[in-house]
Amino acid sequence: MRRGLRGGETGVTLTGTPGVAVTNLRLVMRGLTLVDGLSLKLAPGEVLAVQGASGAGKTTFLRTLAGLIAPASGTVDTGGGKCAMVFQEPRLLPWYSARKNIGLALPHASVMAEDWLARVGLADAADLFPEEMSGGMRQRAAIARALCSQPSLLLVDEPFSALNPELAANLRVLLLQLIRTQQIATVWVTHNPEEAEAVSSSLLHLDGPPGTFSLKMARQTVC
Repeated sequence: MRRGLRGGETGVTLTGTPGVAVTNLRLVMRGLTLVDGLSLKLAPGEVLAVQGASGAGKTTFLRTLAGLIAPASGTVDTGGGKCAMVFQEPRLLPWYSARKNIGLALPHASVMAEDWLARVGLADAADLFPEEMSGGMRQRAAIARALCSQPSLLLVDEPFSALNPELAANLRVLLLQLIRTQQIATVWVTHNPEEAEAVSSSLLHLDGPPGTFSLKMARQTVC
């Protein structure tokens, strides 16, 4: 199914049991309406790719889903589960090793951190500090830190845009595999149309201000 919406119309319900439900959402920032009338449901394991020009409201949308800012109107229901985020910058603490950075999000830090490092291909890098790691290694550690808390909602904000295309593609596949294995509802912001097509079960394009958007099903191309 391929279906488009404009702001103010009735929302589209995506497939499956909702892990995230957005109802009639209106986002306003500095007096500008960025999103108006957005409704959608996102099931565990589904990925909603979000695109749009700078200033269209992508970051505001993510911050609203994370509960950091309140919408002007409408509701966001994440089911009360944990929310985690993978940023463009890994944001690792420079005075901690990879093991300790991941252990901050874990109840049994050492053993579980090493397990997660192994899952992202960093089994031999547990004792390295961020300055000793490549950009790709730091982003792998950031992925492990985000997912180790077993979130029900993952927010992904341009995580691989600073990496070379081959490395970005490899990490994209890794992150998608982990998302599907853990069945995490995911909202993924990207400026790259090919990446949006590759990762998404649905695609949201923000066209505001003045608050218009389109939402459609997208072809799944990466397993």
